[in-house]
Amino acid sequence: MKRIVIFIIVGLVMFGVGFGGGFLLGRARASSSAEGTAGGRKVENPGPIVSVGEFTSNLAGSGRHVISFTLSLEALNAKAAELINAPGWLLRIKNEILLIVKDKVYEDLTSAEGALQFSEEIKRSLNAQLPEIRGEVPVARVLFESFVLQ
Repeated sequence: MKRIVIFIIVGLVMFGVGFGGGFLLGRARASSSAEGTAGGRKVENPGPIVSVGEFTSNLAGSGRHVISFTLSLEALNAKAAELINAPGWLLRIKNEILLIVKDKVYEDLTSAEGALQFSEEIKRSLNAQLPEIRGEVPVARVLFESFVLQ
């Protein structure tokens, strides 16, 4: 009879330890997910978004192709967004984007990879032109709101 009581007590203790450990582990994982991690990686929040506007242009090359897109810039921080929104800088940004798109041919932009390279080229060019803020470039990402090729 003593053996049965000892097995029951040991079983209840082991059950309690397992249940308590599982509860604590689950709670720790839930709190880390709420702090901005997804699937074990840190997800950064987007910065301020500055709408640059809609662009329509003929493409280079022998065909009669036209591109139309609406562009926004994700700024590094609020100070960078203010800089981008300043009237003089915004006009320079629009001019730079138009000059970049004029050199593109239809075949460069028909794939998702081509559009991604186009956005990276815009980002590099704008960051080279705009002044740095505390040693960092002001444009974090170039975002297309719409993108149409004809």
